[in-house]
Amino acid sequence: MMLMMDPPRHTKLRLLVNKGFTPRMVERLHERIRGIAVDIVERVAARGSCDFVVEVAAELPLQVIAEMMGVPQEDRHKVFEWSNRMIGSEDPEYAVTAEDAMNAGVEMFSYANDLAAQKRANPSDDIVSTLLAAEVEGERLTDLEFDMFFELLAVAGNETTRNLISHGMLALLENPDQLDLLLADPSLLPSAVDEMLRYASPVMYMRRTAQSDLELHGQTIKQGDKVALWYIAANHDPAVFEDPHRFDIRRSPNEFLAFGGGGPHFCLGSHLAKLEITVMFEELLARLPRVELAGPVERLRSNFINGIKHMPLQFSAST
Repeated sequence: MMLMMDPPRHTKLRLLVNKGFTPRMVERLHERIRGIAVDIVERVAARGSCDFVVEVAAELPLQVIAEMMGVPQEDRHKVFEWSNRMIGSEDPEYAVTAEDAMNAGVEMFSYANDLAAQKRANPSDDIVSTLLAAEVEGERLTDLEFDMFFELLAVAGNETTRNLISHGMLALLENPDQLDLLLADPSLLPSAVDEMLRYASPVMYMRRTAQSDLELHGQTIKQGDKVALWYIAANHDPAVFEDPHRFDIRRSPNEFLAFGGGGPHFCLGSHLAKLEITVMFEELLARLPRVELAGPVERLRSNFINGIKHMPLQFSAST
């Protein structure tokens, strides 16, 4: 998987999909993302209550990434279910064995292969068609490389943004003074989104292999050592952030690491994620300014994804 490669092959594979995620390309999706967000909010506003995670936070990234990849919208919940089984395999709600979690990957690969066959026969303007037509070092992607790309884009494209939107809403509900600030001054939203990313990093860690010896804060890391990078700890480091456990939408500077820091593995979808989060909260704050919890928040059992599974809300829609 590209996520676990070093340059130069990583660089060449990343270039295949990078063009679909540049700020310019993402901005072209702005109107479409806005329309999807409006539909989602209007649908729940009419009822006065919802499971925010399943019906709101999950829906926007699922619909967007499905459209970008050329996955029919009626199939998007297959991606949702596969990712839940793979990412949440330790969670009792999903109650899946290691074998079942692996089977979710097999089912996703099988779907990817069927989709690839359709796109080869009838290519269109989507990332899947681009990947299938591209060459790296004079070679097309193998079936396995394509399957890995599909999994990375499908899971990362919905799992992370879904949980950030969920955590962002929860942080505002648990810190009503910050919600009041945001409602009084919507221009604070970009800063609020950055603080959501710092405060509740969706991906908690990533493991890397040291390529050379390194001394870090008095600790020796040897070439070949496996190193766990805890983003959620870095984002609450008191040496970097004043009062790090406080949710502060006006925090500045805010050099968070939720997208993995810098370097070649910086999150490919960072621009898309921030646009989706921003648009969703613009619509939520305009249409549902006063929201409250209507039951317990259910968190995902995982030491990898900082996830929320269910969050019942009740509200009165603003006219």
